[in-house]
Amino acid sequence: MSKAFTSEETPDLAPPARPGPRLAPGEVRYVTPEGHAALRAELSRLAGERAAAAALPATERPARVADLDRRAALVEATLAAVTVLAPDAAPEGTVAFGTWVTVEDEAGATSTWRIVGPDEVDPRRGLVSVHAPVARALLGRTRGDEVEVERPGGTRTLTVVDVRRTP
Repeated sequence: MSKAFTSEETPDLAPPARPGPRLAPGEVRYVTPEGHAALRAELSRLAGERAAAAALPATERPARVADLDRRAALVEATLAAVTVLAPDAAPEGTVAFGTWVTVEDEAGATSTWRIVGPDEVDPRRGLVSVHAPVARALLGRTRGDEVEVERPGGTRTLTVVDVRRTP
């Protein structure tokens, strides 16, 4: 590239901020009450960190504040895009958004997951996205129902052992 098209005086720009969730017309993005509270807590934590950034040296402060502002804007955009849906909306004993479901596979191993929105997924804590194949297969099922789920290791049959609204 020719030097005529470059500028050595242009400062390095920070990575672009990730925009909040984009919703298709008519799409609703759900979050559990606990997920909504976690997003609010994250926003509050970021505000506290931003206030604490005032104590940083002047050379570090602008970059730290900009990073915290970008992260806070993402959380605010997410909060603006989500709709809180409690598991109480689901019929008792039916797998639905926000419910906890325990399944057993062919080998007798059990797993317990909570069906949540994409903004609160945490596999280590058993929080599975409502859009995940296993969640889609389980939605609307009740105790005793069997479902087949395509997994990377092949198709697995899962039996619904328990469905509840609380952990």
